[in-house]
Amino acid sequence: MSIIGKLLGFWDKHSRIVTTILIMLVALLAFWLRFQQYLNVVKIGIAAVYPEAKLDELDTFFNYWVVSYLDKNGLFSWPTLTNSNPITCLFWYPSCRNLFATDLQGHILTIYVCYKFFKSFGISLYDLMALIPPVLGALGSIFIALLVNEVTKSKAASIVSSLIYALFFVSREVAGFTVKYSFGIFIAPLAIWLHIRALKSCRLRDFALAGVVLAYAASVWTGVGLSAVPVYLSMALLPLFKTNASVRELQRYLVGFSIESTIPFIAMYLMPTYHGGRFILALAYYIALTFFAFSFLLHKFLGSRRATKIYAILIVVLVASAITLIVLFDTVPGLYEEFSKVIPLAGKIMLGLGIRPPGVAETVAEYQALYKLGPLPQEMVLALLLLVFIIVPIAIHNVLKFRDPNLVLIAVWIALTWYATYNLSYFVDYMKMATAISIGLSAGVLLAFSTPKITKIGRITRVRYSFTQIVAILLVVVIVAAAISVAYAQANYYSRSYTMIARAEGFYEPTTVWTDTLKFIRENTSKDSLIISWWDYGYWISVIGNRSTVADGATINSTRIHILAEFFTSSYDKAVQALKQFRICSKSEVYILIFSPIDVYVDHGARNVYVGLNAPSELSFGDMPKFISAIIYLGTGVNPMGIGTTTKASYAAPWSSIGGYNRFDVNEWIVIKKTSIGGNTYNTSIGLNWNSTAVLNATMTRLYAWAAVQYLSHIYPYYTVKVVPWIFSYELLQNDFGIVVDPAITEEIFDSNGLYATYDKVNQIMYDLAYAGVSQKYTISKTSETEVYRVVFIALLKLREDVYRSLCS
Repeated sequence: MSIIGKLLGFWDKHSRIVTTILIMLVALLAFWLRFQQYLNVVKIGIAAVYPEAKLDELDTFFNYWVVSYLDKNGLFSWPTLTNSNPITCLFWYPSCRNLFATDLQGHILTIYVCYKFFKSFGISLYDLMALIPPVLGALGSIFIALLVNEVTKSKAASIVSSLIYALFFVSREVAGFTVKYSFGIFIAPLAIWLHIRALKSCRLRDFALAGVVLAYAASVWTGVGLSAVPVYLSMALLPLFKTNASVRELQRYLVGFSIESTIPFIAMYLMPTYHGGRFILALAYYIALTFFAFSFLLHKFLGSRRATKIYAILIVVLVASAITLIVLFDTVPGLYEEFSKVIPLAGKIMLGLGIRPPGVAETVAEYQALYKLGPLPQEMVLALLLLVFIIVPIAIHNVLKFRDPNLVLIAVWIALTWYATYNLSYFVDYMKMATAISIGLSAGVLLAFSTPKITKIGRITRVRYSFTQIVAILLVVVIVAAAISVAYAQANYYSRSYTMIARAEGFYEPTTVWTDTLKFIRENTSKDSLIISWWDYGYWISVIGNRSTVADGATINSTRIHILAEFFTSSYDKAVQALKQFRICSKSEVYILIFSPIDVYVDHGARNVYVGLNAPSELSFGDMPKFISAIIYLGTGVNPMGIGTTTKASYAAPWSSIGGYNRFDVNEWIVIKKTSIGGNTYNTSIGLNWNSTAVLNATMTRLYAWAAVQYLSHIYPYYTVKVVPWIFSYELLQNDFGIVVDPAITEEIFDSNGLYATYDKVNQIMYDLAYAGVSQKYTISKTSETEVYRVVFIALLKLREDVYRSLCS
């Protein structure tokens, strides 16, 4: 026991410096893990040829473009980036984008200032922006430790929470993913920590500092409302905890809260991005402040006891009303839309609360409800267990015994973050930060109950633990072990990650297919060209390709997205007329860009080439799956999965040892493969119905199928190329499902039922294939008779001169 006593004594003496060293090491670990993606891209050589491959995702490239422009033209050129400036017509053509008014300024200014400093050391903007997210991750791990230590006074718990966060795979913090959300995640624990400090000290300078950080948080991410939840709650609920406070103390809090609220409010008021539906986030500070001011007046004129009763009733009524309104929004059709006409509300707020208004958000992957995408992530399950069984009970204990609101505030914030993530997968990365904090808080509050009784008799030190203390320590060990196990498994993802453009969104291997295509666009098309694509890739085309696009990831005009979807789903010969609404006659050249992987099955014996444009969800990315999941719905107003079907073919599952049969159900857009076994029926594949005039004539599918057939006919000149719904599907293998080449290919079931298209059916004469971007083959199987492989295929189609002249004459 003397050894334990010595260790505890050493910890009491040197805990601050030991904790500081360990947290700095953890921050280095966080940086190193998140830096792996940069090293991966450099190691394979892509970055040497295409330095833009160091940047990840899509929005990052917009940030790169703006900072580059400011570097060349000066910081004061920023307000000139309105839609009256021709340079902004690279984005959102033909209306052009008001860059200054439609984006936040904080993250751009941060990148700009950093670049101005590091530029003199020879660091390129690509390299700097690639390094910023790992740095933010490292800083975030430090801020998490500060917050946990502030609430629990446990340095050991702060180390644990920091380590867990460092190990978590946070996609927005991998090298190159330099977007607003990356800044929003890192600043959140700092803002909450400073607010808790101000709440405890009641010093005006602490409230001012917290307000400044909240203003910066608002300038880098519109999700700041989630990070400000503890601030809103403090102002609204503190009167219920400070029932015995003097009027003078409450007055000091009122002044402090006023300072903390006014600084971010002014900042948000001055940023055009917060005008409209998002302004409620700024008003929320003063709404909460009004509650505190009202309680202050009650205390001043009615006394503490009566004031507390009245205020408590008010809070209960308001909370019940808010919950009722949210339920009504979710259950009464049209109520949310009507309410928003009176009080505009931002979209992510409602999505996080589980209210899903129809429109573009329904079709965006990261805006889907997390619970609908499969089992909840392990860290969310862990966070929920800790919240329910440890954090909330001890928070209630602290309130009842010590009138301490801090743990309650953090617990409510974690609960709301969990609920928002449950309803909106967008918040998954943010939830990992909240989970790391919940782990630290749980460990910290349990360690507070496990402090042993230490007695010294001469040179002998006796350490005694009670049964409760031993149980608390064991719980901490279990929690930390479970958390490290979950986090360590995620840490391995960093070593295998590549930027989105280097892996063409979802290919098996790194490839230059996108960067090659963008280079072709930049070097071989007119500078006055218009490139029309689905909105996802607009930033790449505008920034790397340096050509105008009609939409991108920030297109806030949903009407524009609907028009684009209508264009792609309309008959290709009629849709050409719709090009006029994009003001193509003011451009010298017009191109359509379509991107997807294609699966190819080559039957050398029969001289047939089957090409599938859709695949099971695990293998799907690009425009063809989005055509089914989003574009048809946005373009026609009808979800193809909701259209009635008829059975086209039915056959016994050929490789099953437990029976079962497959059938193909079709409607005007899709083919659904359904497998029935043991009284249950499963959808095992979904693809395009190439026996339908809607699919054969729709602009996107017609042009992409034609381009793919053109390319494959060149590779296999004496073969018949057939476009089929898919090559791979789920199939019963013995007694379980697996992804294989569908027997509809090998048994010619697609052929016999007419579910394919040949060159004659997809031929067209309105566009030329200007460029075919093709990745390296990823071979799945190969024999002397057959070959199966996948490539990423990007079709760049140019509107023919004669068609252009007829439209613009």
